[in-house]
Amino acid sequence: MTTVSAFYPYKEASNPEEDSANTLLQANNVQEHVKGQTTTIDIKKRRTKWNKRDKQYLVNTASAPAIPDSMGIHQDGQDYSYFSSIKVGSEGKEMWMLIDSGSANTWVFGAECTAQACSKHDTFGPNDSDTLNITSREWSVTYGTGKVGGVVASDTFAFAGYEVEIGFGLASNASNDFSTYPMDGILGLGRDSSNRLGTPTLMDIMASQRLLKANLFGVHLFRNGDGANDGQITFGAPDSSKFSGKLSYIDSVATDGLWEIPSDGAGVDGQSLGLTGKTAIIDTGTSYILMPLKDAQALHAKLPGSENNGEAFTIPCDTNLPVQFTFSGVTYDVSPKDYVGKPVKAGKMCASNIVGQQSFGPDTWLLGDVFLKNVYTVFDFDKDRIGFGIKSAAAAAAPSSSSTSPTATASGKVNAVSSSETSQAAVMGSTSGGSGSPREGKATAWSASPLPVICLTVLLAMSMI
Repeated sequence: MTTVSAFYPYKEASNPEEDSANTLLQANNVQEHVKGQTTTIDIKKRRTKWNKRDKQYLVNTASAPAIPDSMGIHQDGQDYSYFSSIKVGSEGKEMWMLIDSGSANTWVFGAECTAQACSKHDTFGPNDSDTLNITSREWSVTYGTGKVGGVVASDTFAFAGYEVEIGFGLASNASNDFSTYPMDGILGLGRDSSNRLGTPTLMDIMASQRLLKANLFGVHLFRNGDGANDGQITFGAPDSSKFSGKLSYIDSVATDGLWEIPSDGAGVDGQSLGLTGKTAIIDTGTSYILMPLKDAQALHAKLPGSENNGEAFTIPCDTNLPVQFTFSGVTYDVSPKDYVGKPVKAGKMCASNIVGQQSFGPDTWLLGDVFLKNVYTVFDFDKDRIGFGIKSAAAAAAPSSSSTSPTATASGKVNAVSSSETSQAAVMGSTSGGSGSPREGKATAWSASPLPVICLTVLLAMSMI
């Protein structure tokens, strides 16, 4: 049996019965669901210099960017979630925050949170900053499998050479889903109409203060198996060293705060799927590619030997054909390194990282990191458009010798990991361990539970038997 569940923001229905119908349960059906309550406790006033998450998660840290107005984008060592280090408050407490173009909600785990998820992460509160202002205004964001919520606060965020005062969510409750990934919060980089906090978004603030040459940011996500460790987000202008030739821009369509663009179509190795009238949401906070089931079936029909079981697909592990998406007349390849997932069925078949799940409308695709690792992406707020660039030779580093095969299971290759099957150290091919912060540019394996197939805007838990 194959099941796939998704974790993504959605509009809460006015009718509670309609709302419950939108909740998608985790595949293993053991996740707890937060009912919206807020719990607070007294916290002893002390400042700690160690990080609670240090021994919990494997993290591959990015090298320091060589250009200004930039910060590195780290990842979890398995290409599932991408996040940056933000210094928050007067003491500059480092918080790992997911880079999320799929929503404009910025929040961190609060010090008063007693949920299991908060206990595994760094939290932020009055003892961490003399400039923190906490309001009584409540907020919550509902995802497919749970909620995060708390009160609105404000303080300074320092990143990429900038320091801005921003309103953000201080989470006092969170579902257990958040326990499994490294970030301590989300940096919402979606358009402002998707903001649930009622405060100016980060990009709105930077625009109003005229901090940037242009109100845009460019994203380069690195593939862990390539060993380049050069993930980066740049504000104000694209980093031309990350792509070859010119950027191709596509005007976004009018949607509720999403970076959604029209698509010319999709194909496999030059064979068109014949799909027209489609749009694609471009989301750094989503791990996989999600398509309505019929579209996903049409795509996998072009991959010899593929099999369909519900929303999920399996494909031969030696599949080497490029999957392709076309925008504004330019076709972009998705490498099999990214869409060929975990081995199943004695290693001859692998899970596909392209899932047949309709997250939005019947003609809307959700293109997450599986796609974005193959392009340089610009999110242009001034002109309301998305830009794609073909990655330069330097940015698209050659794979290391340990990750040349998509069937590898003990290398840097992206493989979906079941919480009951494979350790993080095995997936990373790393035997290092210990305490303290992960080393710069190195993947450090801690003694911890393995990371499942997840991200924040869309959390996928795939179980294949």
